[in-house]
Amino acid sequence: MKKYPSNLQEWLDWQQTLHPQNIDFKLERIKSVYEKLNIKSIADKVIIVAGTNGKGSTVAILESILYENNLSVGTFTSPHIKRYNERIKINKEEVSSDDLIKSFKIIDKLRDETTLTYFEFATLTAFYLFSKRKLDYAVLEVGLGGRLDATNIIDSNLSIITSIGIDHTEFLGTTIDSIALEKAGVMRPFSPCIYADHEPPAVLLSYAKKNGSNFLYNQNDFFTKIQNDSWTWKSYSGNELVLPLLPLIGDFQYNHAAAALQALEITEPSIINDTESLKKGIENIALIGRYQKITSSPEIIIDVAHNADSAEKLMDNIGREEKKNTYAVVGILKDKDVYSLIKPMANSVDRWFCGTINSERGMNAVEIKSRMSSIINDDEVLTFDSIYHACAEALKSLGKDDRLIVYGSFYTVSEFLDYYESIDKNRGIM
Repeated sequence: MKKYPSNLQEWLDWQQTLHPQNIDFKLERIKSVYEKLNIKSIADKVIIVAGTNGKGSTVAILESILYENNLSVGTFTSPHIKRYNERIKINKEEVSSDDLIKSFKIIDKLRDETTLTYFEFATLTAFYLFSKRKLDYAVLEVGLGGRLDATNIIDSNLSIITSIGIDHTEFLGTTIDSIALEKAGVMRPFSPCIYADHEPPAVLLSYAKKNGSNFLYNQNDFFTKIQNDSWTWKSYSGNELVLPLLPLIGDFQYNHAAAALQALEITEPSIINDTESLKKGIENIALIGRYQKITSSPEIIIDVAHNADSAEKLMDNIGREEKKNTYAVVGILKDKDVYSLIKPMANSVDRWFCGTINSERGMNAVEIKSRMSSIINDDEVLTFDSIYHACAEALKSLGKDDRLIVYGSFYTVSEFLDYYESIDKNRGIM
């Protein structure tokens, strides 16, 4: 009898050794195993969310509104920040480690000699667990791209594309058009696709026309206006609602909320008429690591910004804050463009604490400093062999009126939170 890993972490470690590539844009393998699972449906309705940035926010908005309207909802997102279980939620609750392990065993038995990537294993696990719950909705976040992403083996009722920016160029191409074309692969013929941002790339419009998709986009088919204590959403059908401000920081988050509402008006129109449940859904949106302030004195902000577009949005948020002495802890993955992540923040950060992420994918802190050198003076940058040590030194340097920003990767935020929780609260600066 095959000996299985004894706990969740051992299973996850093993999954990362199963397939020779971490990312493998081929759907044949995952489709073959999915068929063996004999899943008839993962939910009554499926929404798939693609895009460069804003996918997690959009999923969280949809999840909260659906849940507060008494609809059962499963969400699949990636990557996680604290626990793998975050990736798969049912009715806003993380699935248990026991349920994950039971699903892993079933998938492993059925796959036979077929190898799966870590992400493919997670995707199949989400689909299997959703199928056992007879959900009203499944909301799926695309891992990478869209056309060849593992989540795209499911036919969705509606797709959302949040934004298009330069990222993952080794897989998606180096131009906005090539990236947009990959993400356009989530569109289904004669089904709605919502674009959350303004002015979509022309390639999306032409793809939708050729595909027969009903393509709606922000400030053309639906509209938002932000006031001091509320925001207004006007839909494609002419509905106009005044809603409470989002608990998410940044004007760009209203693009995601507007797209989510437009999607729900199409798939679940009764939600738009239940104003109280809708408001409650907005007020109860929960999302870790998106311009999240975890203390105010000193001010500590964590943000999973990890590409040019998200770094610019982070800077936009910082620019609206009170000016103060500002430090940054950064950790960056090897495949990222350091210059585009640092440049937006260059004039706002007084000292940089670069750490090496605890992953083979992490860029060495000395290399990060070297790539920053064209825009940041060397004496403003300290390097450390781990995020742990970078955090320790940054917090030691922090005065009660100062600000610390932690960004650069989901890994960076995760490792900071691990360190932060390990501090003796009574003896530390917190």
